[in-house]
Amino acid sequence: MTMRIPVLESLARALSSFPVFQKTLSGGVSPDEVSYAAASLKEVPGGTPLSFCEVSRSTDLFNISMVQIDQLPRPVHIDDDFLFYLYGTFQDTFPANATINITVDCGSHCEDYGVPSGTGGSFTLDFCDVSGIEQPLGGMRKTPICPPEKGSGLIKNVGYVWPMFIRSPGWYNFTFDAKTAEGERIYCLTSEVCLRWEREEDNKRYPKGPWSNCTWPR
Repeated sequence: MTMRIPVLESLARALSSFPVFQKTLSGGVSPDEVSYAAASLKEVPGGTPLSFCEVSRSTDLFNISMVQIDQLPRPVHIDDDFLFYLYGTFQDTFPANATINITVDCGSHCEDYGVPSGTGGSFTLDFCDVSGIEQPLGGMRKTPICPPEKGSGLIKNVGYVWPMFIRSPGWYNFTFDAKTAEGERIYCLTSEVCLRWEREEDNKRYPKGPWSNCTWPR
């Protein structure tokens, strides 16, 4: 079972008010813990804009080998929904009370928006609630299970660019940091992308700026 990852209203208000981010939200994530600059990060195999975070290690509980997005190579637009497929190996099991922290901020384009570095916000969700996990337990047939057991696995997530909140064309930086309740990292992925409306007429409704001519993915 997969669940659509929601965007909290308080976070979205900070990110979707055009032409700049209006306020900084505190999500409890230290800038020293997760770096949101995408330029020097190692890309994940699979052809998506996703990269491993600077904090990612080969010892993370879910060792990701490939990520796919079903909509690619077509661009992802505002008001699109799509599926993430994370392939890899669970190096150990962990309790069901794991969480995933989702951060959205201005990334490497804070200066373009005229806001301080790191402006944005974050929220935390239950890992099993938003992760559809399948594992070939006892044979080739994949069985849905969460929390997972040690071994190969597939994590499926439904993504949705909700126009109620993310409605302004421009750059958005997303970070997905999954951890156990004890703080052990499951995985961390990040991506800075340009999101626009599919119809150019809709993009023209918003004030122009350095972001006006950005194209997917960056």
